[in-house]
Amino acid sequence: MPPIIEGPPEAGEARRPLGKRLLWFAALWLGSLLAVAAVAYALRALIL
Repeated sequence: MPPIIEGPPEAGEARRPLGKRLLWFAALWLGSLLAVAAVAYALRALIL
């Protein structure tokens, strides 16, 4: 079975393009923003 968590990249391995790394970062940011907003609105609905 392949490992679930990958280790650090090898010494000679090429890095991913900057665009892909920034897109992944933006997707994580947007997902966390939506999750926090959903929890905030759910808590607000419970209070009111």
